[in-house]
Amino acid sequence: MSDVFENIASYTQDYAQDIYNFACELIRVESLSGQERGVAALVEHKMQKLEFDDVTVDRMGNVRGSVGTGQTLICADGHMDTVGGGNEEQWTRPPFSGEQDDEHLYGRGAADMKAAIAAMVYAGKVVQDLQLGDRFTYMVCATVQEEPCEGLAWEYLIEKEGLYPDFVIIAEPSDDLISLAQKGRMELKISVTGKSAHASAPHMGDNAIYSMAKIVTELERLNDNLDVEDKDLGKGSLVVSEIASHAPSRSSVADYCEISIDRRLTWGESPQYALEQVQRLPSVVAAQATVELHTFEEPSYTGLIPQKECTFPAWKIEKDHILTSSTVQAYENLFKISPTLTTWPFSTNGVAIMGKHNIPVIGYGPGELAACHVANECVKKEQVIRATMMYAAMCVTYTEEKMGE
Repeated sequence: MSDVFENIASYTQDYAQDIYNFACELIRVESLSGQERGVAALVEHKMQKLEFDDVTVDRMGNVRGSVGTGQTLICADGHMDTVGGGNEEQWTRPPFSGEQDDEHLYGRGAADMKAAIAAMVYAGKVVQDLQLGDRFTYMVCATVQEEPCEGLAWEYLIEKEGLYPDFVIIAEPSDDLISLAQKGRMELKISVTGKSAHASAPHMGDNAIYSMAKIVTELERLNDNLDVEDKDLGKGSLVVSEIASHAPSRSSVADYCEISIDRRLTWGESPQYALEQVQRLPSVVAAQATVELHTFEEPSYTGLIPQKECTFPAWKIEKDHILTSSTVQAYENLFKISPTLTTWPFSTNGVAIMGKHNIPVIGYGPGELAACHVANECVKKEQVIRATMMYAAMCVTYTEEKMGE
């Protein structure tokens, strides 16, 4: 068996420069959410050129490519969209330069997560070259619209395309650690209606901003006193992220105010539990405020317009799960040391895959959280190569352990 992992490492090293070049090619194409067409075309073409067994693009714009013929289906997920480049003056290199040196790849999406997509694709090539896919099918899933609405693409893949893999590798940045969990989240909106009056006689009106100020104070207090705590993920959190108001003029009492809330959910907190916490606040009741979920309705680059309530459940894979043990085994066989297990503070497509549909997921990908969504984004080449090796090796160890059960 050791020869298998030596071969995976050797073949991956042979493709190292090709992997880096493909990642940089992806970085050079800007791909904001809803504008992933150019990157999707590159991923589709690359998998066809590498002679994947099957390559498809669905109506939402997700690109899938598979190798192998085995019944066990293993997917690797990477989203093609990125946040914007931001202020170019803060970059030492242009954000879409796709430059590389001896140690790093540079540019928007390098860590989050175009280098991971390149690693996912070339892992498929390694599986194919070594003829490992007689017991499993390995599928690359390059997905859309994760940045504004994580899980959206996978809800489509599962519920509309009927894709039910044995497990999914979430290739988000993990800094060479293995992630076993993440918090969920939800996006809430609270709105208050007041009564307008002339600003010179405010007692004749009902200022919606003042009512909302009391609500914000209680929300801050609620965040400080959340009582559900998980041993791995800790407590949830609550942040008021946006505020807007309306009045007939600047010399009038505000008759409307609304805020947005980002509520992070730890393991054991359901969206309904968190919603009712807010609805029961005395200031919310007194203001007769409306509390509701935001809805995501932005079109994909294909024109498909989804509708999704912005609620994203937490997920957690246990340390004694076959997926965890087989992933640890893959790491140890490749790198001859034990990995570090961690959790993610951010949200991923796992909210739909496991959080909603209970399909096991595990996280491992090149890049560091500190490099994401910031100027001078970069990723270590060494981590990109290690990720490529891991994606191929994880298929082998999981299938072997599953057959041995």
